[in-house]
Amino acid sequence: MIKERFNKSMKIRHLSNPQTSRLAIFTFSGDSIFLESGKAGSTKVTEKDFPNPEEAEKYLQKKEWELLKKGFILKNDNPDMGEVFLHYFIGSAYTGCLSFQEVPDGIYIYKHGWFNAIDDQQDFLLKIDNKGIIYDTIKLPHILPWNIQYSSEANSLFIDMDHFIYKYDLDKKRFYMLADRKKGRWASFVSVVDQKIAYATNQQLTVADIHGKVIYHKAFDLEIVAGSTPFCAVLSQKGDVLAFHNKTGQIQLLNAENGEPIGVINAGFNMASQMEFFEDDTKLAIKETYGSWKMRYFDVKTGKEIHYPSLEVPGSNKQVDKFCFNKDQSKLVLLQQRGDAHVFEMDGQTLLHSFKVEHCVKHALPRFIGDILGVRTDYGCFSLYKV
Repeated sequence: MIKERFNKSMKIRHLSNPQTSRLAIFTFSGDSIFLESGKAGSTKVTEKDFPNPEEAEKYLQKKEWELLKKGFILKNDNPDMGEVFLHYFIGSAYTGCLSFQEVPDGIYIYKHGWFNAIDDQQDFLLKIDNKGIIYDTIKLPHILPWNIQYSSEANSLFIDMDHFIYKYDLDKKRFYMLADRKKGRWASFVSVVDQKIAYATNQQLTVADIHGKVIYHKAFDLEIVAGSTPFCAVLSQKGDVLAFHNKTGQIQLLNAENGEPIGVINAGFNMASQMEFFEDDTKLAIKETYGSWKMRYFDVKTGKEIHYPSLEVPGSNKQVDKFCFNKDQSKLVLLQQRGDAHVFEMDGQTLLHSFKVEHCVKHALPRFIGDILGVRTDYGCFSLYKV
């Protein structure tokens, strides 16, 4: 009966609760929605009509979110481009901390635990698979894991955790503190590639091999500009260069073996909040903050800016909130505030498609998990999208 009411544009959203075995299947097209709910073999169907498709979509998102918060999981085995494979409710969190990291047998995702007072908070990492099944819950030694990086060589997670730097050994299931934030200014980062890790906190920069042997260690200065600190850093894919930003409008390029400067990028940006090497480490992409809020691209050897008009987001608003490359850097995703995602093919520098990240208020973190795009939103949702 349901299929007879709808044409080929019909869409289905299938949610299930693994704890209660209850189902909720939304079938919709245009301004009508059917909901089939209950348990397998014992379901009921209700119908609701709306003045227009926009109102129907708004209602669907609201009802879906209510179910996700009650423990339902949305799964879609055959999504179209830009559509979701998985929605999983993680829980609300500080919007600046939306970290997650893929490992060979799952995905670790930051979960805010409980908060009673400023010194009484507990956070966790959840390990789930790509179907939303929980395999592990890890109690963190500190709150707010800003960034999580995985090393296959050490089979460990390296975590910038509220400006403490930790290693979590996945075999031993044990945390090791690599650097204490102490009383320095709380600017920190962690970056891992192959056999090398770089990290900083307490105004001390360290580059080490993946097993902890320090390659070099040095102090650095910080600026404060209008209450904010320009600071971020990242290792090149080969691990031989560290891009280090701690001064307004400047990025130092350091030899990762000895810390010596090998180049500098001076440009008219204010601060950079994210950087990545690309094109075989010959180019550096940065996301500017407190300026144009746009993407900027630079030649690593010459330090000169490169303009890629075809890699700009469509429309009048060119601002970018976060970006990410896939593993082979054949695709680039630019994510704007409130969830507008734009997927580019890097070889031809063409826009492949755009889509809206669902269940996002303002901010989200994108990161590729294989060929699938993982997204953690400030509304508390973790999702996988076909891109």
